[in-house]
Amino acid sequence: MGRITVHTHGRPRERAYGRLVEIYSERLAIHGVKLNQHSEKLSHDEYVSKLEAAADGATLIILDENGETGTTEWFTTCWKNWKLSNTNIHLAVGPVDGYESYVTQQHTTIGLGPLTMTYEMAAVVLLEQLYRASERERGSPYHRD
Repeated sequence: MGRITVHTHGRPRERAYGRLVEIYSERLAIHGVKLNQHSEKLSHDEYVSKLEAAADGATLIILDENGETGTTEWFTTCWKNWKLSNTNIHLAVGPVDGYESYVTQQHTTIGLGPLTMTYEMAAVVLLEQLYRASERERGSPYHRD
């Protein structure tokens, strides 16, 4: 069974985002989802190197505005596939200015839709969607069709 790790480039600067990240991280911990907030000041290339080292032998999926997107049902299918996978999954929310093209060309990418958002907001949206997918999978009333 695959484990999921969510990486963020730094901690949220605003407390409200930080609290939301905390809430969803706590909810997801029971599903084996781990949050890795790279808090030290890393350049783009240093961050990418850390991500690739952490995901060595696993699957690294980059969040990118041009990545594949879909509906909540699509994301739930992704969640189920990741959880059933025999490899660990690393989802990486990018640095403030996004990823260089060489990174997005080397790795699978997914998107959260066509809207531009801060990396803190992207982290919250990603964690909420992971939680929503986990709740859909277990049949809870959290998600309403």
